[in-house]
Amino acid sequence: MSSVVLDTDVVSYIFKRHALAARYEAEIEGHVALISFMTLAELDRWTMQSRWGPERREQLRVYLEPFAVLPSDRTLCAKWAEVTGPRSGCRIPDRLR
Repeated sequence: MSSVVLDTDVVSYIFKRHALAARYEAEIEGHVALISFMTLAELDRWTMQSRWGPERREQLRVYLEPFAVLPSDRTLCAKWAEVTGPRSGCRIPDRLR
């Protein structure tokens, strides 16, 4: 089974049952879903900024349990710099919208 790395926004859409969630769920089906350490950190920051209570934070924790978290290493950081650099043609935001 192949794996797919999910962006913070995608994880958020699915968790919140956003209208865009179904589009991504279909793409994820049949794959092992992974998230980066940065996505996990952004989601933690999101709960703090939104002043979530313990119950809602626990719901997110349980939701995230099945995801494997990719650790940071030099190769991952270099790839992130490559895909977000000025010549990449795209910009990946480093925060939740």
